[in-house]
Amino acid sequence: MKDKVLVDTSIWIEFFKKKEAPIREGLIQLLEKGATCYTGIIALELYRGAKTEREVSVLDDLFMSIERFIEGEETHKEAGLMGRELAHKGIVVGAVDLLIARLALENTLSLFSLDKHFDIIAQWFPLKLYQL
Repeated sequence: MKDKVLVDTSIWIEFFKKKEAPIREGLIQLLEKGATCYTGIIALELYRGAKTEREVSVLDDLFMSIERFIEGEETHKEAGLMGRELAHKGIVVGAVDLLIARLALENTLSLFSLDKHFDIIAQWFPLKLYQL
């Protein structure tokens, strides 16, 4: 599959928590197509929330099997400028969400998330949101 989908922490949490959720089925299809990807900050959030060594091991296996996109210095700068622009409009978005959104924009990735901050960002920037 050519088009990649950056899978946000909120989706991975649902995937691991709920065995029968539509999100889980949708993510399984993306994984089977080789369409999923991640970034370091998403991995950090998931490892931070791991409760057992088994969960850490599952995450290790997951991240070895999907593509990682690495943010650079320019990504951080542009994410900060996005946040600045939104703040001038009276919209406050956290730094992590800005960084994830910017990485998706730079790499022409769709973003799969349950976080409503990305809906707000997409109103002001050409962020592609993945929908089931």
